[in-house]
Amino acid sequence: MNRRYGVTVQKRRWAAVAAVTWAALALAGCGGGSTTAAEPGLSPVSDPVAGPAPNPGTETPSGVVVFSAASAPTKLSAWRLLLNDGQTLSLQKTVLPYSLNTPLFSDYSHKVRTLWLPAGTQMDYTASGPLQFPVGAIVTKSFFFPRATAQIAGAIGALKNEQVEGGETVDLVANRLLETRLMVREPTGRWGAVTYVWDADERDATLVRSGQNIAVELVDVQGTRTPFTYAVPTDAQCVTCHATNVSTGTFEAIGPTASNMNRRYTYTAGDINQLDHLAALQMLAGYTAPAPVMAVWNDPAASLGDRARAYLDVNCASCHNSAGRSGNTGLWLGLDVSEPLRLGICKAPTGGQQNRQFSFDVTPGNADASFLYFRLGNYRLNSDPPRVAMPELGRHVFHAEGNALVREWINGMAQGCP
Repeated sequence: MNRRYGVTVQKRRWAAVAAVTWAALALAGCGGGSTTAAEPGLSPVSDPVAGPAPNPGTETPSGVVVFSAASAPTKLSAWRLLLNDGQTLSLQKTVLPYSLNTPLFSDYSHKVRTLWLPAGTQMDYTASGPLQFPVGAIVTKSFFFPRATAQIAGAIGALKNEQVEGGETVDLVANRLLETRLMVREPTGRWGAVTYVWDADERDATLVRSGQNIAVELVDVQGTRTPFTYAVPTDAQCVTCHATNVSTGTFEAIGPTASNMNRRYTYTAGDINQLDHLAALQMLAGYTAPAPVMAVWNDPAASLGDRARAYLDVNCASCHNSAGRSGNTGLWLGLDVSEPLRLGICKAPTGGQQNRQFSFDVTPGNADASFLYFRLGNYRLNSDPPRVAMPELGRHVFHAEGNALVREWINGMAQGCP
């Protein structure tokens, strides 16, 4: 039912003077990389950029429009990144799609991810951590569901299935758009971000800063129905998930890492490794193959341990790292962590309601006795108390397949603690 998406990239280069003129412009919503999170509904603005701010925006020679914080558009279409004729969502010709080996779980929603760089600029390759984007770069992520018929009045019917990524369009007859999140690299080096919710007719999307709830009814192939509330994040919640270092306030696009992007993608021009493609387009500096590769979480050809670690890295490690919001718990779940205790194995829980019911975050050989698995197995608004569930944001249904993976990983460990 789902048509694939992608884009044909046109290599265009324009004068450095033109690049400097518009690259000094940036968006600063969603905390703008500030060191403190805003109150829900507010959109703090980072340091102003010297020089006149355009109104409403500055069009680049490639057709993309870049906006300052003061003139962020009400409508997504003003950016000229995503094109929509009411039947098909496509990409502006200089916008490049990408996919991830192991994506963040977001209530079974499907996603189309894109990146756009100012002409003549490149990302810097790093073997670990996110790729380093140049000033003016724009990253988007659009969320959609394959259509199904809902039985609940006012709810969006959504078919529950796994996404097959690739190609260059999203068929809007077969799929229902929900939201698009957009991040821009500011002249200060910090990131700004905003969220747009797609209008009922799906022709355009409207800027939303204080979040929004959308009623969704998931329908699986057996006809089982799961109603839930899909939550579009507030500005402050964007900061919560993307602030990877609480002491410095580092706020960044965390999905596009070399290891997670090291995979093939079906572009119009053919099927090719994404990193190789970026390098060939002179959009990725410092890259030499081979690059590290993250396991695909649901690929049985990869080892159980690699798949479980990839899943925990993507879904948990943005907070659960030594510098993150949950760093003080001592539970660090990034792929770079090798010490069993840091992974929660035989480690006493720290934080979280009901932790006293469990001896360890991870009890080897016994997922049911593991606090980590308990928290993954709950979900809002169905946990008791509600804040038991992990991750804290972005998940409102039980991820049966992901939790089964983590459960199998824990149960497969040799029992006993020192």
